[in-house]
Amino acid sequence: MRYLAALGHRRIARVGGSAAFGHTAIRTAAFDEAAREPALAGASQVATDFSGDAGARATPSLLTAAAPDRPTAIVYDNDIMAVAGLSVAAEMGRRVPADVSLPAWDDSQVCRLTHPTLSAMSHDVHAFGAEVARTLFGVITGEDGESHPVATPLLTPRGSTAPPKV
Repeated sequence: MRYLAALGHRRIARVGGSAAFGHTAIRTAAFDEAAREPALAGASQVATDFSGDAGARATPSLLTAAAPDRPTAIVYDNDIMAVAGLSVAAEMGRRVPADVSLPAWDDSQVCRLTHPTLSAMSHDVHAFGAEVARTLFGVITGEDGESHPVATPLLTPRGSTAPPKV
């Protein structure tokens, strides 16, 4: 959100995953907090599952909203939804990033295979999984089973984000 706001985006939407997952709740809260910034005139969220179909279904209503409410950027909770959103934007004649910026979460290889390439938040999934396994084994063996913070995700800007049209 800060990156998009720094580019000049004021109307940012998010296509989120299932609220049943902890990471979705964390992202929803972070999005809500950032949306309270005075510079962000309009922020909205659409809750879906994490499938490409759900991402594709959520995108048209965002891209066809009336001009004052239409987001200039849509953040997707995973790469699959973002790829689907990119495809829908193209089908609707919307240019990415000239008409709408589309960043994603996860930063899998697919982000570098699209055109334009997808800007993405990345996190070390393997290190996270290893930490979960260590914690679980600690609980099983009666050792310290406390939660530990994980590394902060990093943004990799690519071709799918740019300043909005004025």
